[in-house]
Amino acid sequence: MNQEELQRTLEALGKGGIQVNGDFVVSKHVEYEVNNVEAGGIGIQFNNSNMNAPQTNTEKSIKTAIEALLSKKDAGGEFVFKNKKQWWAVYRVLAAFCNYPVKMTAFVKKIVDLELDYADNPTAITYDSLSAAPKDVPQMACSPDAWDSLKDISENYKQQFEVANFLMLKLGIKTVK
Repeated sequence: MNQEELQRTLEALGKGGIQVNGDFVVSKHVEYEVNNVEAGGIGIQFNNSNMNAPQTNTEKSIKTAIEALLSKKDAGGEFVFKNKKQWWAVYRVLAAFCNYPVKMTAFVKKIVDLELDYADNPTAITYDSLSAAPKDVPQMACSPDAWDSLKDISENYKQQFEVANFLMLKLGIKTVK
């Protein structure tokens, strides 16, 4: 958008009865840029990238992290992601820290749309398994970064913690084990 187009847009807003008192801020999703508004000024950011691309780099990194989680094995050669209810930990991390949908049906659809490579791990997400999980680990309704104190309650809690911890480390949300 050039200066002339911006001026026409601002005039159209004025004619539409919109009054601006103070700063007028236009925001648009721009990859790799956060809080790019100058103090006391108007923050307008333009990006001519293809907004219809199937995945952003963030989605790609989330997909890569989930695929690494699904293929991770413990010292005994068993998958760390052992059962479908562990999607609860993935859901809680992505909803809390990565702007993923809070509504479980929308979350399941978004995960399915990632077209994950499950390799040998037969733990595809389902709405039923995701919605049933909180009944097994009710204390994990808090933020996933507080789950460390809950991991020793039972094997269910430990499994949820391991998934959340791995995912947060892989995504750079958490830096220390």
